[in-house]
Amino acid sequence: MMIKIFKNKKIQWGMNLIGNIIITRIPSRRIRIAYYKMIGMKSGNNVSICRYTELLAAEKLKTGNGVNIGWRCTIDARGEIEIGNNVVIASDSIILTADHDVNDTNFKARYRKITINDRAWICTRSTVLGGVTIGEGAVVAAGSVVTKDVEPYTIVGGIPAKVIGRRNSNLKYKIPKSPILF
Repeated sequence: MMIKIFKNKKIQWGMNLIGNIIITRIPSRRIRIAYYKMIGMKSGNNVSICRYTELLAAEKLKTGNGVNIGWRCTIDARGEIEIGNNVVIASDSIILTADHDVNDTNFKARYRKITINDRAWICTRSTVLGGVTIGEGAVVAAGSVVTKDVEPYTIVGGIPAKVIGRRNSNLKYKIPKSPILF
């Protein structure tokens, strides 16, 4: 539960920056998750955020159970991010809800929700842009840039990401609790 003082937007943003400067470097996943929950992240069980991952607007991130976010990711939740169960976001990936309207005369900022459904796998160094839904069981191949919704059990790859295959739709796996005590 978010402590009442953190409902002040400036304090909340400052606490988020402290997390990105200090907390992300602490070699304890438990401490990182506890800190992000303290400042407003809504999280299921067995969630792991690896070191050096930057999280913007923790209060707008909601995860299910068995979510693993790899090393050095950027998770920009200012437009809201909802992640289902048993999802893997591999190292160096970027989940970006914010951009600017290039045709707006004032270059207006836009914030658009991203939804990543159960058992999706966002492979290493992929980027998912705002307004996108990643379907259940979908795979985003390494280095891809996702600009449009990805259908369930579809494998996409490239820049921009296009369908390159299908995934087995009879998935039953669960992401196990991290064996690392940190």
